Amino acid sequence: MKTIYLFFLASLLLFSCTDEVVEPETNHLIIKKELDIAYGDDPKQKMDIYYPEGYSQTTPVVFLLHGGGFIAGDKNEFSHVAKLFANNGFVAVNLSYRLVDSRGLDQNPPLHISSEIRVNHQVEDIEKAVDKFRASSTEWGLGSSKMYMAGHSAGGTLAMLYVQGSKNEDIRASGNLAGLANMTLTEELFNNPPQHSHWPALKELLYRMSGAEVQENNALHLMSISPNWVLTKHAPGKPHITVMTKTNDQDLQFYPYYNTVQDAENFHNQLKGYGTPSSYILMDTDHGFGSHADDWKTAVSHVAHFFKQN
Repeated sequence: MKTIYLFFLASLLLFSCTDEVVEPETNHLIIKKELDIAYGDDPKQKMDIYYPEGYSQTTPVVFLLHGGGFIAGDKNEFSHVAKLFANNGFVAVNLSYRLVDSRGLDQNPPLHISSEIRVNHQVEDIEKAVDKFRASSTEWGLGSSKMYMAGHSAGGTLAMLYVQGSKNEDIRASGNLAGLANMTLTEELFNNPPQHSHWPALKELLYRMSGAEVQENNALHLMSISPNWVLTKHAPGKPHITVMTKTNDQDLQFYPYYNTVQDAENFHNQLKGYGTPSSYILMDTDHGFGSHADDWKTAVSHVAHFFKQN
């Protein structure tokens, strides 16, 4: 069971590796940064801001959300991506958020406990961070008319939930880097899950994330934290870009419960069906964008270009 627990932490560990490899090009120099700005009372509710040269109240702003399977990580593991966005001419707001309780997920069987923090609380943290930025932007010499949001892995899912959901007021577009677009299960998987080694820990994590036992009569709870269902409720949605990785499903080993690559493409097609601008890019790399030295730079360039067009 410890193996599956490590898979939940895969994005966090992969970040640590790529942060040492990728050096952003200085298209726009970073001339200032402000660290650990509190947007709430919890120690996790902090954000960093990176300012590119020539910034003003018309400079686009991107909010960035780290990965870590909803149970791990913080903004420090995503600082290299924040710097890449700043190099692309964005004010980069890199934030931490409160985490779902991970205690006992590595036990066999996993410890069955309720988490005080669930996915809906993480979305509320994002809302608080955006509100803090909006309220303080003039004081900081920044504007809030062109704001975007992107995240990796769990952070990508949270970005979609916020931007495509009811709490968003003025984030113009979302970006998903290898995150899950779907959290629901089929009727067959609800009632007859296969004898798969990952299922006990995955089921427990979904319970802690949603606050409801993973059974068919509670399907609405998983739908409420699934970007594809949130988009259905709030169609036609906001512009969106997905940068998915070819080995995402092998790396996360969520089969047979989720096909993350296909789900991401379906989300893209769902938006296109509503007439909403959407881009889907499948990169030849791993879940942590670490197969090649320039993978993170390439992924950020795709997202930055899309945001500037929308």
